[in-house]
Amino acid sequence: MRSRDVARKIAEDLYALAAEEKTTDALERELRQIAASTDETPRAESRAAELVKTAFPDASDGFRHLMGLLIRDLVLGEFLSVRAEAEGIVRVRVVTAQPLSDDERKHLAEKLEHALKARVKLEESVDPAVLAGARVEVEGRTLDGTLKARLDRLHQTLGQSGDA
Repeated sequence: MRSRDVARKIAEDLYALAAEEKTTDALERELRQIAASTDETPRAESRAAELVKTAFPDASDGFRHLMGLLIRDLVLGEFLSVRAEAEGIVRVRVVTAQPLSDDERKHLAEKLEHALKARVKLEESVDPAVLAGARVEVEGRTLDGTLKARLDRLHQTLGQSGDA
């Protein structure tokens, strides 16, 4: 069995249990904390280590570290996919130069829900390198409306015409 298949099965079982107990939001937060722990601050690492230790109290440190890596690299993504499918939600990643305001977030979510004809869950990240605008990633497709992308296209166009 491939590791992705194992992660999917773990994610399905975790989701089923969390949905039954009405704790899907809490579980998602914990999975995200564990996933973030491997490359975050020492404080986040200790929080994630505590969560894994609680989940696997009799396990060795090596096993707990492996579980943290597995969650970071596989289970979290699969859990988010399973949850989105079960709840009829389309996950949309939005990258902007600065955090969206509440009004911008609400407006963007409404426009996307109308266009996709489905409930949308925005997953926001900030990357100052985009300069302005937004890059929207949904279902394997990317709509890049960032200033950086526009400048890159302009540079490429000028280069092709021999003017650069």
